[in-house]
Amino acid sequence: MNRPLLPIVQAIILCDRIYKDDENGKCVLAGTFNRVRLPEFPCEYQPAALYLNLSDFSGLHTVSFRFKRLSDDLVIEESPEFGLDHDDRREHHECIFELPPMEFPEPGRYTWEVIFDGTEIIGTADVEAILIPAHGEETDEEPHEEMNEEPREEMN
Repeated sequence: MNRPLLPIVQAIILCDRIYKDDENGKCVLAGTFNRVRLPEFPCEYQPAALYLNLSDFSGLHTVSFRFKRLSDDLVIEESPEFGLDHDDRREHHECIFELPPMEFPEPGRYTWEVIFDGTEIIGTADVEAILIPAHGEETDEEPHEEMNEEPREEMN
């Protein structure tokens, strides 16, 4: 069975915003995350963007995204296909995608699947939605204990 040659995924990063510096061409990722704390459910989270860095591919291809709840594979959002045209397979190809508001029906783990040429999932960006306890309510998270460090002996 011949499988298509897939790009190497160098990075998939969720963040609040991505800026491209016009002078040097660098991408600036602001507010990277893999968890969102929300006051209630269902709830939306925005703004959100996805940074994708691919290498080892060339030619005309497409990429699309699918947002899913991991507990039952419920598809919440699907994007259209976006064209990628890349000439040099040795060069990295940076992609910036502004995401629609992420809809979280309930607390739990979710993922953005990255789909190449309409068929192959080449990577994922996971995010966990957590309920912010109302003031005075207890939380399921264990409290973080402060670490008291013992004085260290210096080596001479």
